[in-house]
Amino acid sequence: MALGDPKPTILLVHGTWHPPKFYKQQLDLLEANGFPTSCPLQPSVGKLPPIGLKEDAQAIRDELTGLVDQDKEVIIVAHSYGGVVSSEAIDESFGKKARAAQGKAGGVIQILFIAGWIVPLGLSLGSMLGSPDALPPFIPTDEEGMCMMSDAENRFYNDLPVDQQKHWAEQLVKCPAIAQLTPLTYVAYAHHPCTYLFCEKDQGIPLFLQEKMIDTAEETYGVTFKRERCSSGHSPFLSQPETMLRVIEKIVA
Repeated sequence: MALGDPKPTILLVHGTWHPPKFYKQQLDLLEANGFPTSCPLQPSVGKLPPIGLKEDAQAIRDELTGLVDQDKEVIIVAHSYGGVVSSEAIDESFGKKARAAQGKAGGVIQILFIAGWIVPLGLSLGSMLGSPDALPPFIPTDEEGMCMMSDAENRFYNDLPVDQQKHWAEQLVKCPAIAQLTPLTYVAYAHHPCTYLFCEKDQGIPLFLQEKMIDTAEETYGVTFKRERCSSGHSPFLSQPETMLRVIEKIVA
């Protein structure tokens, strides 16, 4: 970007069970530093199946369309399950390079995965957790097909004070298990520049699994992720928002 150009819009794609209020501190910090932001609520949050990944991806696609139609440059920030949604939603035509080839301005300049799931084509998040047909016991599913992470305080917020762990765990919202059991039909990370922020103390997606997913994606699709690291748990937008700001500013620079 040229000096003096407006900063790109940050489209934050939230994780499952985590509605946008979880990211307010991070979004406020980005806005205070000149980045316009958007974090639409995904349709599956709190909704019964069959609403799931397809609807979530379409919501992000619709939001992104509105942004690029205004010629805005966009950085996608995908957290956790948001990595699956982004991979499904953001086809190559949204890219800045593809739009420029058509004489259009704006477009996606980067996808930043924050402890995000990098799922291969044809597989689901459930497949990554051991089964394409059912989620593991630590993500129990009720009789209505709704699921919730067990021991969320430790898995998601282990690097926060105990009172904040409890507070945020109580704010989680049940989501349909089908969203995590739907195979991907597209992998955006094979078609856009990408950065991955490894969260070293993550108990939701352990560091070795984060690294394995990136290694597999690079080997399978012949792509290269830029790699950043931080010492946070699964939710750096709560424990280390300055770190996420730093990484985004580095992408822009």
